[in-house]
Amino acid sequence: VSDARKVAIEHSCPVLIELMTYRVGHHSTSDDSTAYRSIDEVNYWDKEDSPVGRLGLYLVKNKLWDSEQENAYAKECRKEIMRSFNVAESSLKPSPYLVFDDVFDVHSAQLREQRDKMRLHLAEYGKHYNLDDYDAD
Repeated sequence: VSDARKVAIEHSCPVLIELMTYRVGHHSTSDDSTAYRSIDEVNYWDKEDSPVGRLGLYLVKNKLWDSEQENAYAKECRKEIMRSFNVAESSLKPSPYLVFDDVFDVHSAQLREQRDKMRLHLAEYGKHYNLDDYDAD
């Protein structure tokens, strides 16, 4: 990083820095990462070699952060999470059609066909899905 900083300053240009870290959690709720890596491996990276943990130790060592700040920040984060959770819980669920809009800029013929099939399915069986709980298309 210090070499990259030196280049950026001396040449007045941007520098790409590639960093690697370890994903401790699963990719999603449908992913069980213990199928392809051991719990010991995950625990090592989480407890022994976590970049977040190292940053925290650095901040504490340099008197830039302390346990009082950590506790106050954690408390404020919990409050914000609960506020956001309450807003989400009182809002309509997103339209089921968003699943088609989040991947490709231009829909393929196959994707349009799948969307049309879903529309027909919901027209016929929508009463089984509580569609009033969802935002309109």
